[in-house]
Amino acid sequence: MLQKPRRTAKVRKAAPAGSAAKRVFDPMVAAGAAVYVRARDLPRLIALWPHELADESLTGRRRILAKLRRALRAERRRGLAAHWSYDLNRHLGLLSAYKGELAALTQIEREAQANCTRRAKPSGRR
Repeated sequence: MLQKPRRTAKVRKAAPAGSAAKRVFDPMVAAGAAVYVRARDLPRLIALWPHELADESLTGRRRILAKLRRALRAERRRGLAAHWSYDLNRHLGLLSAYKGELAALTQIEREAQANCTRRAKPSGRR
C-alpha cells in the first residue's frame, strides 16, 4: 500500500501578505475617497440634518466621522453574519466617505497647526 507523502511546513508556500479582499477593494476605496464630495455622498449613506451636513468645523467633522464609524461597524457586523440586508456597495461607500472625511480633517488640522503663531522666546539681553 502506497502512502502519500505528508506535507510539511517546508513544502508549503508562504501565504501572501494581506487578504485577497484587501488587495481587491483597497484601490476602489482609495479611488472613491479621492473623488469624495461631502454634499453628494453623505446623504445617501447616513442620516444627517442639513445643518450637520453644512457644518465643516473640526467638531462637525469629528461628529460625522463618529457617525460613519458607527455605520461601518454595523455594516461590518451584517457582512460577517451573512445578513440578507448586507450591501457591499454601501460598505465600500461608507469606507470611501470615512477615508475622505478623515483626509479632510487631517488637512484642516495641519493648516490650523501651520497658521498657529509661535510665541517668541524672550531673549536674555536687556
